[in-house]
Amino acid sequence: MTTTSEHRVFDGICVSPGIGIGRAFAYDKQAPVITRQRVAQHLVGEEIERFRNILHQAGDEIRRIRRWVASEQGEELAQIFDAQLAMLEDPSIIKRTETLILEKHYSAERAYAEELEKVKEAFGSIENEYLRARVSDIADIENQVLMRLAGGEVKALDSLRANTIVLAHDLLPSEMVRLERRRIKGVVLDAGGAASHAAIIARSLQLPTVVGTRDCSQQVADGDLVVVDGNEGQVHLRPDTLGERRYRARRQRQLRRERDLERRRNLPAVTQDGQEIALMANVDVQTEVQMALDNGASGVGMYRTEFLYLNYRLPSEEEQFKVYSALVESLVPHPVVIRTMDLGGDKLSHVLEVPPEANPFLGWRGIRICLDTPELFKTQLRALLRAGTHGEAQILLPMISSLNELRRVRVLVEEAKDELRAAGRPFAEHCKLGIMVEVPSVALMADHFADEVDFFSLGTNDLTQYALAVDRGMSKVAWLYDPFHPAVLRLIKMVADSGRRTNTPVSICGEMAGDPLATTLLLGLGLDCLSLSPGLIPEVKEVIRAIHAEKARQVADECLAMDTGAEVRQHLEDVVGEYMPFWRQRHN
Repeated sequence: MTTTSEHRVFDGICVSPGIGIGRAFAYDKQAPVITRQRVAQHLVGEEIERFRNILHQAGDEIRRIRRWVASEQGEELAQIFDAQLAMLEDPSIIKRTETLILEKHYSAERAYAEELEKVKEAFGSIENEYLRARVSDIADIENQVLMRLAGGEVKALDSLRANTIVLAHDLLPSEMVRLERRRIKGVVLDAGGAASHAAIIARSLQLPTVVGTRDCSQQVADGDLVVVDGNEGQVHLRPDTLGERRYRARRQRQLRRERDLERRRNLPAVTQDGQEIALMANVDVQTEVQMALDNGASGVGMYRTEFLYLNYRLPSEEEQFKVYSALVESLVPHPVVIRTMDLGGDKLSHVLEVPPEANPFLGWRGIRICLDTPELFKTQLRALLRAGTHGEAQILLPMISSLNELRRVRVLVEEAKDELRAAGRPFAEHCKLGIMVEVPSVALMADHFADEVDFFSLGTNDLTQYALAVDRGMSKVAWLYDPFHPAVLRLIKMVADSGRRTNTPVSICGEMAGDPLATTLLLGLGLDCLSLSPGLIPEVKEVIRAIHAEKARQVADECLAMDTGAEVRQHLEDVVGEYMPFWRQRHN
């Protein structure tokens, strides 16, 4: 590890926003020693028994961690460890390990390490990011078991000093959940991605985190000053005095702005001329609910259920019901819009037979999977309908492109209700049913859909991709992705106008809803309900309170007449700067 005082900058992937400044702790955990010495024939039975005892101990520890995470951070995050237990107790892995001990006289740690290496290779070769990220769960299990087999202890990161930045090649889920938010100011990982469990936990803990920095942890010494810029995805090792001051000043401005917004968080989201705007929250896990309420959310506009489906097995009705009902209860009397499973088939290849697809974005995904696997879908529908007895649960359908799909869903909803009646289980008879507007065909036929849905939710991320034929995740064409493109704006207005004509509520839940620059435009296009990340609510509310609805409509008309998204963006910056003079300063 280097001890140079040279300032270094590492680029990575920002997975949890914020700026963290502190002293480095380079976490270089030791790998367990795996003996290659063979076990004597007469000791094979004892070796198998030793292996089983260690599995039992590891299982007890994972269950203990799970209970702690469930109580401190919510049931959804705790399900990470359900997946680990399922893998730990997988009878086929146990059998193959014991066969190696029995037939080849391998030590338990060697046999288990070789077996798990095959499993890790299988997951690591999968193209899908979500499934590749599950390798860290396998590594976590391996660490729990092999350290015990080798006679060592499983080290924890729960006794670090205050104002510490943790740098490591990677952190296992069981290590990540033990980071103490009051002491740890940021996390830097050489490996990992936005879909890793470490990233999900970092967001839940609200720890500024950058991953994918390659060898950053090897270029730092304990005690070095480190700046984690979770907004830009950069890590500064040993910044000079001027650089440190600049980041501390930026962090102070950020904290001051948060305090200013905190003082005004309970003010209503009402324009200068009296139009009230509903601000709801997009959430992934239960722990975000309190943040949403603290920031003034009037409910959850979209709860994503994909997290439940990315483990090693499909979630049962009871498991889903437990999560959904807890969420709904925690938000009474506010509504909770729960989106049904919105995954591509490639993300479910570990539990379903999925043929390879050249273009998953246009293939078997979202509602198409649900309609082709009705029992899978009805399991989720039954859980959602039951959760509706605990508060106002609304069901949101993704990737709808035709009325036939919507009508087939309604048939399955009625079948799910019949099954619940037959089982004697209480459920909500009249859960509202809405659809995501993310395929242009729905926007173009919004009047027809309005006759058969209770509400629309504009998913501008995918609507923009489909309208402009661009995959924003592909670097060569990502520059073409532009939610301010006039064609996208016209689709949004088309849906808003249709909703007003038919008295069908329309909200927007895409990233655009959380962009303060877009707020004036969206209100002018006719939207009066925005669903966004909890942390973005106060700043968007600030924009709403500074504008006149009539002025917003004028601005929207001007933008609709423009030729390019760049013109729209520049015009919005000029307009917002006029009635919010400090806006530019806040966003520099």
